[in-house]
Amino acid sequence: MKSPLPPSLRDEVRFFWVGPPLSAYEILSLKSFLGAGARVILYAYDKNLAVPDGVELRDAAEVLPLDILNRYNSGNAKAWARHSDLFRYAMLEKFGGWYADLDVVCLADRLPQSEMYFGRASEARIYAGLLKFPKGAAVLKDLIGEANRLLPRAGTMAEDEARAMIGTPLLSRMLQSHGLDRFAAPTRDAYAIPFNEALAFFDPEQCESLHARLEGCTFTHLWNGAWAALRIPRDYGPPRGSLLDVLFARFGIDVPEQGRLNYESIASWAMEDCILEEYKRREGGAAFSASAVGDFLQALRREGWQPRDRLYRPRQPQNLPDETQSAHPQTVRTFWHGNAMPPYQQACLASFARRGHRVEVFTYQEDACFASGLHVCDAREILPEQQVLRPLAGGKLGIHANLFRYALLERLGGWWIDPDVMLMQPDLPDGDVYIAPPDVFRCTPVAVLKFPAGHPLMVEARAKVVALDDNPEAWDRAGAALLSELVRSCDILSQAEDGLGPISWLNVPDLFDPGKRDELNLTGHAARFLHLQDEVWRRAGIPSRLGPPEGSYLAELLERYGSVADFPARMTFDQVNRWVRHMYRAAGLER
Repeated sequence: MKSPLPPSLRDEVRFFWVGPPLSAYEILSLKSFLGAGARVILYAYDKNLAVPDGVELRDAAEVLPLDILNRYNSGNAKAWARHSDLFRYAMLEKFGGWYADLDVVCLADRLPQSEMYFGRASEARIYAGLLKFPKGAAVLKDLIGEANRLLPRAGTMAEDEARAMIGTPLLSRMLQSHGLDRFAAPTRDAYAIPFNEALAFFDPEQCESLHARLEGCTFTHLWNGAWAALRIPRDYGPPRGSLLDVLFARFGIDVPEQGRLNYESIASWAMEDCILEEYKRREGGAAFSASAVGDFLQALRREGWQPRDRLYRPRQPQNLPDETQSAHPQTVRTFWHGNAMPPYQQACLASFARRGHRVEVFTYQEDACFASGLHVCDAREILPEQQVLRPLAGGKLGIHANLFRYALLERLGGWWIDPDVMLMQPDLPDGDVYIAPPDVFRCTPVAVLKFPAGHPLMVEARAKVVALDDNPEAWDRAGAALLSELVRSCDILSQAEDGLGPISWLNVPDLFDPGKRDELNLTGHAARFLHLQDEVWRRAGIPSRLGPPEGSYLAELLERYGSVADFPARMTFDQVNRWVRHMYRAAGLER
């Protein structure tokens, strides 16, 4: 460790802790900042908390009296997360300097010397886990004021929404309103390893690749929230040979060999958690029993399902292949909610980005992580989350995508594309309005649209959809059926001559058929767009976690757009054909 600077010249880094005695993982965070020459101050309400040598323990009540917690839902364990958010703002406003969560590790031998520091999670998200501000900064005063205004509502909100209400979303909005968001450090500097790869820190086989990815980074976030979700015990050390093991050794934290975690055990916990989540997602309100879950697990094995994205999601390729660039790049927008975006949708969006178009993905998820070249935007800028995501019976979630589509086009105008649409030509059509011609069911598709902001058709569409707000069962009618009705009544609009490619509801299996590859290469290459018809996939149960058959047109498209994922297995054409034909028969559409 380098010679300490005089106290007056050392960076001050403050932490906050509520809970059991510090584990070796929190000690790792504290020691890493000591190793960067900082003065480390830990605030806690437990005045007898044991801390490492060199760490100063302070009474948290000096910053925020504990009775403040009683003002906002103290009976809920999630209230401590909100209290932590308020504490960091109050502490920074009072003292200035650095604040860090106890799952942040400093990798550099010196802290950045900028007046402010905050790390960007995405285009629209700035994390609250690592901050630096001058004492008394105006943005902090406004943050505290807005937090105190919002906190009394916590008891009436959904648990996850209440937990984050004054954290990252509020911080991001406030920094933007003060014009400070442009000063955010790049994602790589502190968040190169995203939330959905948190378990890679424990995997010895990932140690070398994580080292390479963290080369030159100032910090890394260990994402303790992911550990907590899997109930990883914190009183055991990391697996031998993992990156965490390397960091423990670097900062002098000794772990007895018999007191270490085993990565295979951690992976099995993640597998079990993922299976149960998948069970709840697919079965909804079905009976939950050991035999039911056992039968479900057997079904998953038969279809080759693997929950790799819950262990750590393989990164999308960063080196993009050369593509013929658009002579007139435009901005296209879409929406996504759910777990990891499947490689098929990633490839579709990449087909626009790699032609030079700007692709904006609106989402309500704070930990959203998409392929390189996509711009993540806060969906709350268009509509409040509760208007679009609606809890349904049986633990299911309704997504009012049509409402979001029309609201976005009414407000921002420009292009809307569904995530299952691929761009086959460099340029997008000219003109202020684009409406694809009717599909095989004589309905106007909603998958690709373009309108000027405030266009009367979108205003009317949104108004009609809002009328369906209390009837989620009717939301599907707000899509092609509603748009078709509005387009027929609007004489001033003319539909485009080119459609959305050669794939319709009735020939989706052709995408997976190696025998159809050459034919689709001709017809698909001549089209402007290619709609993969994800709705058919969903209804037929085509698993998006499995790769397409070798030699199929779909496999060629994934390779072309650099989205060759590490699939656990590939589907066969016979499997896909059987799944889709069963769906056709059930819908009365047997070919």
